[in-house]
Amino acid sequence: MQMVADLQHYDGYTKVFFFHELDDETKEKALQRFSEYMKRGVILKGSFPDDAWYISDEVKRRHIRFREKDGMVQEWTGCTDECYRDYVRAYTALLMGAMSVNTIAEISKSLIRLGCCSFEEACTWDVYTLHALRFLDMIPDSPGYIGPVMERIEENRTLDSWGHKPRKLSDFRYYLRFEKYVNSFWESADDERKDYFFPVYLWWKLTTILPLRATEFLLLPRDCLKEQSGRWVLTVRRTKLKKGLQKVGYSIKTDFTLHDYEIPEWMAQDILAYMENSGRHRSHPKDTLFAPQRKSQLGYLTYHQMRHRLSEFREAATGREDYPVNLGDTRHLAMISLILSGGSPVVCRELAGHESIDISANYYANLSTVVESIVYEKQREHKGELSLEGTLRVRTGSREAMTDVGGGSCDYEGIRAGDISECMKSFGTNGRFGDCVNCIHFYPDKPGLRISMEEDFRKKVDDDGLFLMRMIEQVRRGNGSQEDIMSALLKLQNSSASYRKILEREQGGKS
Repeated sequence: MQMVADLQHYDGYTKVFFFHELDDETKEKALQRFSEYMKRGVILKGSFPDDAWYISDEVKRRHIRFREKDGMVQEWTGCTDECYRDYVRAYTALLMGAMSVNTIAEISKSLIRLGCCSFEEACTWDVYTLHALRFLDMIPDSPGYIGPVMERIEENRTLDSWGHKPRKLSDFRYYLRFEKYVNSFWESADDERKDYFFPVYLWWKLTTILPLRATEFLLLPRDCLKEQSGRWVLTVRRTKLKKGLQKVGYSIKTDFTLHDYEIPEWMAQDILAYMENSGRHRSHPKDTLFAPQRKSQLGYLTYHQMRHRLSEFREAATGREDYPVNLGDTRHLAMISLILSGGSPVVCRELAGHESIDISANYYANLSTVVESIVYEKQREHKGELSLEGTLRVRTGSREAMTDVGGGSCDYEGIRAGDISECMKSFGTNGRFGDCVNCIHFYPDKPGLRISMEEDFRKKVDDDGLFLMRMIEQVRRGNGSQEDIMSALLKLQNSSASYRKILEREQGGKS
């Protein structure tokens, strides 16, 4: 992200001026920006030359420290210790209004650490590399070895510009079983425990359907429910996409927008009951549904507090405090569920808005494993080992009710009456229609062919997942439309449904 020095508006267009060097003029601009955000109350403590600033956006509060413990700026920077820190202060101030306080604090910390690294360590730097390169490039006339360090960092770049590594989801079966644990716990919990754990309960029930980020969920407005023509509508806060030159306002009102979604009546009644119970004995400093766990200057149930409460719930409901379900998981579970069950404009917008194709691919490019988990867990239910919603459809008819075809049999009843409509849906690599080996109605006689068929269907799901990722990337680059994502979604849903039927058939034969 380029740091904007000034915007000049003309008739019909805007001219943008960027900072290119941390010279005296730029540092003066940084000081002015610091003073601006100090007056606005975003910077709570600290003067510009101090070793630490304290900043807040009403959601988070962070210390920004400009001194590494027992660390000194190294000679390769070509700067004295104080001069380098002054550059970091200026760069940090120039980031104000462009990104969140948490990100600014992390970038600032990484730049201080970079300056205290040896030349060899700096050459292998891989944290916030885009900002590291831009910062080093802006230091004017350095007599040190900044050039060689930048060259090595550029060659070794392995992370995206935000420095995040993709989240690794747990095996999908853990999420399927967690639903059972949640329902079982809720049926037996007393009113006091329900009141305390309601944020966790609603988080699981809501965000596995509606792909909300954890902070968006925690900032649900206090007055979030309304009834419209017999339907219940939930109002949620969604964070703004901070792209382009859009400014960050450092307040809930400016950085989040309100959106309405219809929810089932049972969920609305649960929320209303919680609002009535919690309102009797708790104050709500912020306009949020959930009161903070303890007195907090931020005035809402924070991410840290929610993580602690989820840990307690896991222990109470599953017997394992480390049960592998985390706050950031459910947004992606909701997306996966919607992808496999039916795409919608909401899903397309969410997918098109992903910051990194690498992060997206980590969730959605291997959906065959999700399909397998669903089928196998439902088979456990069929055997009485697990109670899950849904049904498991397996072949119950005898071989005599099927039609013999080359190398196996067909379970499509219409084939005997000459109906070949299902045959026209299946074609091989040569383009010929009616290829039994690629048909979900075909039961091969040879075990080897059954294994081969299953593997082919599995590969088709993963290939269609990768195709979806490519379509998302095209849309992100402006070379496609959301209709392209919808088409890829439908393709993936069809292959997933076929693979699911193959697995259910195989499991049915084993039961």
